[in-house]
Amino acid sequence: MKVYHYTLLFLIFFLAVIIKTDMSIGRLKSIENEKTELTKKLTAATSDAVEFLAASGVYGESSIRKDEIKDIFFTSFYSSMGIISDPNAQAELEMYIPVILLCDYDGYYVYYYDTFTAEDGYTYSKRIWSEKMPYYYRDDYFIYRFTLSDRVIIYDINELLPLPVDVIEADYHEFQKDDRYTLFRLHHSDHFLFDDDKYELVKKGAIINQLENVLSYYTSRHNSIARMNGISYNFSFPSGLEEEWAGYMDDRNMLVVFQGYPYGADRDYTFNKIASAGANIIKKPVYYVEKKGWYHLAHIKGCPKLENSIAILDKTFDSIEACAKAGAYCDDCIEYGARVPELITEY
Repeated sequence: MKVYHYTLLFLIFFLAVIIKTDMSIGRLKSIENEKTELTKKLTAATSDAVEFLAASGVYGESSIRKDEIKDIFFTSFYSSMGIISDPNAQAELEMYIPVILLCDYDGYYVYYYDTFTAEDGYTYSKRIWSEKMPYYYRDDYFIYRFTLSDRVIIYDINELLPLPVDVIEADYHEFQKDDRYTLFRLHHSDHFLFDDDKYELVKKGAIINQLENVLSYYTSRHNSIARMNGISYNFSFPSGLEEEWAGYMDDRNMLVVFQGYPYGADRDYTFNKIASAGANIIKKPVYYVEKKGWYHLAHIKGCPKLENSIAILDKTFDSIEACAKAGAYCDDCIEYGARVPELITEY
């Protein structure tokens, strides 16, 4: 063979490698684009449902309209996936969503698959809502039912508090200031109820751990139901992803587990995503500080005494503690807090 024959063979080989590489890169880009689109569609559907949650949110028993929120999520997701008129495709897609978690002010609901045996003797599956489950925590002192606000329900199982009742519902700040809890403060000064940072740490940690256990249980439980429907993917809730959704735990929120969904040209890739969004319903109170002679006085937003004052500081505060750090006493419009000493009360 002459030199140009070798050159021609090299060019053919080189072009084949280039074409194959280009095809592989194009396929990978297509797969990545499809994954990005799936993420956008799932996120948009979750956000649509949570927007309704925010618009319709009123605190109280049975106040959360969970079926409407769930229907908005699925309608949005079906529509973006192009299967709004295809019940069979919808049923298949739903199988890859083992659990939906809906967090309310004082507890949470789980939307999951359950099984039942019909009169014909066969086992079927259907989706149901759990009862509302509380944000529960227990230590050596009490049993606690947390809320997403500062209110807490405490069960005095060891009779440590000198009260005629065993169940106390209150803003946790009351335990720091109320005279009824003076003895408990003296004997248990290191309790987390008396430290705002510790309280938030314990509360959020307890809620997140509880929800993670619940999500893990219902996600793993879905495997037997998925196999009944011909899905061999092993469903399991991933650990170590709390940071992706824990940021929404200050407010009502929704979390969707979407796992094992096949995608790609040959459907040989699986899509896994934990989608979450917060409703931004719970608003922190706003406090204003008024300059009164040589001391400062804190008022909650809406206090009528603010209307005629001309000495309001420009800066606003989101907690009584922040006002206190600024050197302010609390006006009567604030239920708990340090009052102006009699010696400097203006007449």
